[in-house]
Amino acid sequence: MKIVTRRALWIGVAVMTLALLGYSAVCVSYYARQNTLVFKPERALKTTPADVGLAFEDLRLQAADGTTLAAWYVAGRPDGRQVLLLHGNGGNISHYLRTVVVLHELGHSVLALDYRGYGASTGTPSEAGTYQDAVAAFDYLVERRAIAPADIVVYGRSLGGAVATWLAAHRRPGALILESTFTRLADVGSYRYPWLPVRLLSRNVFDSVTQVAKVQCPILVAHGGTDTIVPQAFGRELANAAGPRAEFLALPGGHSDAFIQGGATYYRHLDQFMRRGVID
Repeated sequence: MKIVTRRALWIGVAVMTLALLGYSAVCVSYYARQNTLVFKPERALKTTPADVGLAFEDLRLQAADGTTLAAWYVAGRPDGRQVLLLHGNGGNISHYLRTVVVLHELGHSVLALDYRGYGASTGTPSEAGTYQDAVAAFDYLVERRAIAPADIVVYGRSLGGAVATWLAAHRRPGALILESTFTRLADVGSYRYPWLPVRLLSRNVFDSVTQVAKVQCPILVAHGGTDTIVPQAFGRELANAAGPRAEFLALPGGHSDAFIQGGATYYRHLDQFMRRGVID
């Protein structure tokens, strides 16, 4: 009986050791590969504004560290705002052409930026790099196109919302639009991988909750009710953290189609916010 007990104990210890080693290997893999989970760039452009009949400038900007950044500039009407569009973690600016088209139809000019490593931009994506890239785009509008900061609307979707929030906290745009975005990147990681110690392993922070409290301009936070990638609760929490300057707008649809599902009603809301929601 004693031999059986010892054997069972050793088997239990061996199983636990193997499980621990396996779990540790998964944690190490997550830590090493997290940039590929956060950033999913594509080089090839699917389309350009010219394919839908829009005149545009195919720009090359330069970040502070010398990285060359690709961007599109589509001019709107004189009475419109200047919108700096910061896209999500996947694809490139061509995947967001529909947003460019809608904003242009509303009368606004759009500068759509590809972060380093995306599309024709050089370099490799990183959190610090996306911030540098956003600053380069904002400063281009101010310095090269003589646009007053108060006439610039920074518009970020998903991961781009975190970049937009950081930018608005460090520059002074007229308004900030955050669509389908989150509080902190680790919150999303913990939601998607609850069995991993994501907060201990994450090198990318993207702490929008802290940054949004520093933003001085009006903020619109829009979020789809069926978003299973970044739950709507994160958007509500972010709006609450922003305080009285923020408006929360619940949209139909999920993470990738809330902009589409919102339709004409949402587009009118965007237009009204951009035209009235600027620094006094």
